[in-house]
Amino acid sequence: METAANENTPPTYSRSHRVVEVASIVLVFATLVGIACRVAGAVRTTGDWIYLGFTAVTGYLIADFISGLVHWAGDTLGDESTPILGKNFVTPFRYHHIDPKDITRHDFIETNGNNCIVVLAPLASAYLLLPEETSFGFFSATLMGFVGLFIVATNQFHKWAHADAPPRLAVALQRCGLILSTDHHDVHHTRPHDKHYCITVGWMNPVLNRLRFFRAVEAVIAAVRPDWLHLEERRHYVPGHDGDQDPGAVVQPRPRPF
Repeated sequence: METAANENTPPTYSRSHRVVEVASIVLVFATLVGIACRVAGAVRTTGDWIYLGFTAVTGYLIADFISGLVHWAGDTLGDESTPILGKNFVTPFRYHHIDPKDITRHDFIETNGNNCIVVLAPLASAYLLLPEETSFGFFSATLMGFVGLFIVATNQFHKWAHADAPPRLAVALQRCGLILSTDHHDVHHTRPHDKHYCITVGWMNPVLNRLRFFRAVEAVIAAVRPDWLHLEERRHYVPGHDGDQDPGAVVQPRPRPF
């Protein structure tokens, strides 16, 4: 199988996968509404609201970290021929660097469907485990709910960071530093493409960069399973340009199943 980077061809998007995405989106949003109703019914005191706010911020940071870890793995581990994950996980990440604007051509379902598939089970668990009264267990389940909510939103924030004309609300949130901004994310799309992996809001990027977190993880993997690392892929990103698609590349649009 030829890589998307070599052929400038987008990953496939099947009708059956789109059906799964639609079902997952419906179930995820229904679960989020259920969690919100149960939380609203349990939180009563000022202290409860303070704990809830702290839980929300913590969930945002965790989701940002998870987005960075997954993004780094998609950019760095394996290749398009890797069994199971190659086609469904690696290829979309590598192709995004060939055509960064591709995500802006995705509709709501394609943008958010995969993340909904991933978080459906954790969110359902959070709903089932959520106590009726505030307690440690209550805020633990609520934290799981917030992490799921912000992971669901991550690809939408990422899409807006690449959009030429995002909605006014998105622009306002970007300017306030509350979601991923274009300027912040452009750092990742500039050579050597090895930092600023977090794409929910980017708050964790300076911390992880200073700690050299991903370089440390790469060193460990290089010592244990060097065949997993594909750092050479970074040289294929956006050939001839920093932050923009190569003007000489022919990028094929991806057809939508329906």
